[in-house]
This record gives sequence, C-alpha cells and structure tokens, in this order.
Amino acid sequence: MSSAELEARFRAAMSAVAEAVLNRGARRTYDIVMDGAGQFIDEYFDCAHSGAAYRLWMEIGDLADDPRGPLSERMTDEIGRKAASEWLAIDQSSPLAVDAYFARWGWPEAWRAKG
Repeated sequence: MSSAELEARFRAAMSAVAEAVLNRGARRTYDIVMDGAGQFIDEYFDCAHSGAAYRLWMEIGDLADDPRGPLSERMTDEIGRKAASEWLAIDQSSPLAVDAYFARWGWPEAWRAKG
C-alpha cells in the first residue's frame, strides 16, 4: 500500500472514531475512544500523525480514568465531542489543515471545554 493510501485510511479511521463519539447512543465516550485509539499505533504507525491521534484519544479517555485527572465522564464526553467535531469540520484533504488540527490538540488550551 502506498503512503498516500495509508494516510487516506488514517484520515478515514480518525473520522470513524469522531463519528462514533458524536453518535454514541448508549455507549460511553470513554469506551469508544479506548476501543479506537490502538489502531493509530498498530495499523497506522507509519502515518505522519499516528502518535498524535493515539495520544489525543487516550488523553480524552484519561479524563475519566486517570487518578491524576478529573475522573469525569462529563468532561470525557464534552472534550471528546469537541475534538470529534473539529476533526470532522476540517478539510482533511489539506495536509496543512490536518497538521494544524493535531498541533492545536497538542496544546493545553484545546482541552478547555466551552459550554
């Protein structure tokens, strides 16, 4: 598989996790992000933002289960929905937009949920 094909599959996988978060039904956001994060280091290791995607979804999960965090299902859902919405809103065919998305979510300011 070419690197362009792998990157396209990576973006589709990010979109699938984002859509699952936004349309979670009775599932917990925590469960969705924990189930979805591993693929970014397993299947998409060679992609430009695989580590950042893994870290993003895992840190969202940490909002609910890390003893050093807020241990908040509400925050997990709120921040997860924010990250998912922003991902789905960018032009995923633009490397600059994808770079900017992951750069933004790598900074603490992105984690401040707005009500």
